[in-house]
Amino acid sequence: MSKKLLLIVNPTAGKRKATEYLPQIVSKLEKADFEVVTRYTEIDKNATVVTREYGKGNDYIVCVGGDGTLKETICGVMELNLKCKIGYIPLGTTNDFAHSLHIPTDALKAVDVIIDGDEMKVDIGDFNSKEQFIYVSCFGNFCDVSYKAKQSLKNKIGRGAYYWETVKEVHKIKGFKAKVECDDGEIIEGKFFYGGVSNSYSVAGFPVLKKAGVKFDDGYHELALIRMPKNPADLYTIVRDMFITRNVLDNENLVVKRGKNFKFYFDDEIDWTLDGESGGKHKFAQITTKENAVTILVDD
Repeated sequence: MSKKLLLIVNPTAGKRKATEYLPQIVSKLEKADFEVVTRYTEIDKNATVVTREYGKGNDYIVCVGGDGTLKETICGVMELNLKCKIGYIPLGTTNDFAHSLHIPTDALKAVDVIIDGDEMKVDIGDFNSKEQFIYVSCFGNFCDVSYKAKQSLKNKIGRGAYYWETVKEVHKIKGFKAKVECDDGEIIEGKFFYGGVSNSYSVAGFPVLKKAGVKFDDGYHELALIRMPKNPADLYTIVRDMFITRNVLDNENLVVKRGKNFKFYFDDEIDWTLDGESGGKHKFAQITTKENAVTILVDD
């Protein structure tokens, strides 16, 4: 019996190669006994809207695009409380979540994961009971480079566009005064260079939490706070560890903590970024874990 599959395609992804791969993707799925219906995202119709309109009744919902397309798809699945399996063919700039889950960035190899891969229950983050994120919500320096970087530049030089945007922002570095309440009662206060809650090894292509023992189905998220450096030398070590050695866990300014519920308090409204997109300005943010919220197909 054929399995019903909704294929959501972001036509601008992968340097606009998504549509180029599409005939091969569909052919391979149909040969594996999938009944495929293809729908495209548009400027005014993101993957959440497409899922909302066409998602019901499918055994599988598969998205072709970047992490943003995956996030939108997952938001649609959760909104409708669908019990389908989610597949991901990653054609974005950094594909952070795909790397963390060992999903191939080769489109046709990713199709093999949809056909023969394992099912994994994955935790999803909830931001202020209004939005979901799949791998990171953050504030502070360099958080906005992913959506400030021009798509045309990302298409040309990939994650190098993020490096370029980071270089442009270096002279604007500042600290963010915050108080964080953790679910075990601990309160962390200070002025921070960066703060974030994630469920991924990698953020903006950098394996910030590679050694932190991240598990995607353990019902927890990881809090990471980098205290504002006291002098230029400390600032250099932070930037070096984030972007060069990629070993920020050894930096003495870093605080990492695992939890299910974090509350952030600020004196002023602070810009947040959710999965590489603007999350708006907030003086208060509460982030909770939705345990095993969706089922994603991953490499076995």
